[in-house]
Amino acid sequence: MRWRFVLVALPLLALAACSNTTNTRLPVACPRPGILAEGADLTRYRPGAVRDLTTLEWDARIAGISGGCNPGRRNASIEVTLTANFGLERGAGTEGRVIDLPWFVAVVDNRDERILSRRAFTERVTFARNETRTTVESGPISLSLPVGEERRANDYRIYVSFDLSPEDFAFNLRRGPR
Repeated sequence: MRWRFVLVALPLLALAACSNTTNTRLPVACPRPGILAEGADLTRYRPGAVRDLTTLEWDARIAGISGGCNPGRRNASIEVTLTANFGLERGAGTEGRVIDLPWFVAVVDNRDERILSRRAFTERVTFARNETRTTVESGPISLSLPVGEERRANDYRIYVSFDLSPEDFAFNLRRGPR
């Protein structure tokens, strides 16, 4: 008889443990962020026909992205905050210690790959004296994505990439992923 009471009471105790007695928020679903493989690298050489280590100005890579989501007003939007992390190496052909990295964040409709918004940024990197490698994190980027019955967080995709010229893009395709 005692065992039956314990077996009946266990599920009730488990349900009681799951009840929310505090006023904490549930986690918000976030759109899937990603780095475009073809746009993760940006290499600059001095102008001219020769492209080797002596003419390399700098070589940059998007090393990662981080961030999170919060519910927006009246749960009608998702407020996304993200930062991009860059790794950068100065080459022998560099003049000066300041480099501007052109990059962008694009929001894409996950259903048909249509670009919904695109924002361009420039990350200014200053090297210390005699420094040839550095890492830098962008400032926080805020995005507000509408959600509701017609659109959910999974309907969005967020991409981060360098803002490449056609020549940069062709160079990355020839070189392949690193």
